Amino acid sequence: MAIVVEPGVGRHRAKRATDSVMSQLRHAAGICTITGSFIFLFAVVIGLIR
Repeated sequence: MAIVVEPGVGRHRAKRATDSVMSQLRHAAGICTITGSFIFLFAVVIGLIR
């Protein structure tokens, strides 16, 4: 992922870029949460089997 900063960007465009980054971070956090949940459940199942 690359973040490109252009000189002379107006406020409106900069705000849109900030919203896009926040959206990407929110999406990544969701993926991490789901992945962590699956890993936790998998660890619990392995613990119960043993």
